[in-house]
Amino acid sequence: MRWMAKIGLVSLVTWGVMAGVAGAAATDQVFEVPAKEQPVGVPQEFVPTKSMAVGLAVQPVAIDLGEWVGLKSAPAMPVQIIGASRAVQQAASPAQTAQLLQWKASAKGGAVAALSVRSGGAEGLRLGLLVDQLPGSAMLRLYTDHQPAAVFEIAGQRVMQILQANLDAGDNSEAGRTWWTPSSSGEQVTLEIELPPGTAPDQLKVSLPQVMHIYENLSLPLGTEESDAAQEDAKAMPVGNPVDCHLDVNCFTQLQAERKGVARMAYVTERLPDGRYYYGLCTGSLLNDAQGSGTPYFLTAAHCISTQTNASALETDWFYTSTRCSSNSLSPSSVNLRNGSRLLYTNANPDVTLLQLNDTPPPGAMFLGWNSGIVPDNTPVVGIHHPDGGLQKISMGVMSARAECTINGENVSCMSAPSTGKYYYVAWSMGLTQQGSSGSPLFSNGAVTGVLTAGSEVSCRAGGAGAYSFYPSLNSVMPALRKWLVDAGGTQTPVAGRMPVYRFYNTQNGTHFFTASAQERDAVIQGNPNYQYENIGFYASTQTAAAPNAVYRFYNNNSGSHFYTINADERAFVIANYPQFSVEGTAWYARQAQGDGSVPMYRFYNTLTGAHFYTTNPSERDFVVATYPQFLFEGVAYYVWGSQ
Repeated sequence: MRWMAKIGLVSLVTWGVMAGVAGAAATDQVFEVPAKEQPVGVPQEFVPTKSMAVGLAVQPVAIDLGEWVGLKSAPAMPVQIIGASRAVQQAASPAQTAQLLQWKASAKGGAVAALSVRSGGAEGLRLGLLVDQLPGSAMLRLYTDHQPAAVFEIAGQRVMQILQANLDAGDNSEAGRTWWTPSSSGEQVTLEIELPPGTAPDQLKVSLPQVMHIYENLSLPLGTEESDAAQEDAKAMPVGNPVDCHLDVNCFTQLQAERKGVARMAYVTERLPDGRYYYGLCTGSLLNDAQGSGTPYFLTAAHCISTQTNASALETDWFYTSTRCSSNSLSPSSVNLRNGSRLLYTNANPDVTLLQLNDTPPPGAMFLGWNSGIVPDNTPVVGIHHPDGGLQKISMGVMSARAECTINGENVSCMSAPSTGKYYYVAWSMGLTQQGSSGSPLFSNGAVTGVLTAGSEVSCRAGGAGAYSFYPSLNSVMPALRKWLVDAGGTQTPVAGRMPVYRFYNTQNGTHFFTASAQERDAVIQGNPNYQYENIGFYASTQTAAAPNAVYRFYNNNSGSHFYTINADERAFVIANYPQFSVEGTAWYARQAQGDGSVPMYRFYNTLTGAHFYTTNPSERDFVVATYPQFLFEGVAYYVWGSQ
């Protein structure tokens, strides 16, 4: 039987003797977790900033790659492919890119330059920025000629966090050092880079050797929901021509809440022997944990994503449904998250991957309930998925039997295993699954119980009746997944108190400001033009057993800088000896010793200004050590977290 990406071909299921399959052993211990809806008001990382409304800051240097034809073919792969990378010879090295960038003085006293890339005939683009050295306070912006006000903005330190995850996973290759920009619609996109005052252009060492040419219309314009509001009516069915017997979720009442926890996935594949990256589509689901912590655990198939580098390039589309029953228009409520994810667990067979999204799920998204018990034969089940990458669909059938499956290249072979099988054999009575559906959840009584691996050929016979699919059971991988979904990261300590700490750069005095308050963040963005918003710097905590120690915050009334310390004695010393420092209370809570998955917070002292600098990123730490001799490295201040 073929995998979901190739089910348009004749497919066979082999029922017979086969060798044993490696993977997590099934468990008799049953866990059940209810669903939870993401409430309104949960802070999102990417918010409108003043720079997003400014428009073009500098005239970009144009790179026109010309038309690219004959793209709609790709090597045989077990996922749906809708794009391929294209070489950019003009910017293949840091030296070539540096020659292209024409730096101008920025309004903030730094320098700004931009490159505009066109790939003729593309429905969308992602730029593959290969990073050798990127200052943390550099700002990267993306926009298109047709939507110049819809700007995506991200700080260099946030990009380095994403790439650091690849490095931590052991990937120091070119692929691991490549940051793929968010999807833009159309055949042109501009990358603008702004350096703060005091940062020389030669401290930036990047290149642009690849762009992803997306040849299907993903309908993913850049920018915030607010800036895209005028474009919503123009959204049309973006990709795919699903077979007629696919069932629009909006034509049915089943799982109306649960469908809000299923998202379309778009991501960059591994680099293949032909030298190209490809653009894949799958489906995944947001899972609740036993603590109801709001940690964005995301379940999909391993044949979709199985490496941290792939996970870092993930985008997810939420509420990706029609406007009404059988409409071909995309709902204006759809939300695109574009900041990648962290790979927590992956296993080739059973074919399951668990990710943790770097983005906060949008309000109204459902953290799905799940059940790790075995689904009995003849139990009604439902699938929610994005076949062919299109609008969300529903399939209904029964769990007919359990099976064991082997995965060999593009082929999946299964045999009956009534009492030990790790896979569910689902027979559909209405609807079916197709390429792009891979990784989607199987529901029993409204709870997730399996993850889609493969299915029969696409056919509309009898409205889908006679079609079938195979899902690894949640039971088969629960011994591995319970670490996150049941035991809160390996301990019994809830992680619900873990919260983002937002980072700013003061362009006037060259210091950084951190706050764990989204309200204060937004007030600073709106009321302090000298403060440059640099996204999430790290994650700290409310007071828990995992983070018992207060981090105290001071404000220097003379310099306008902030100072943070976890040391109570140092706090008392500052209060007693430095009257210019005002105590501003507890900023957040952290650890004085490493543990519970925490990472070091590195601290520097600026011998010229008397201010301190803090970072959790080893690459940024090394950049500061190598570049700024006035910064005295003071070691590890305390321990926080790199993700929620």
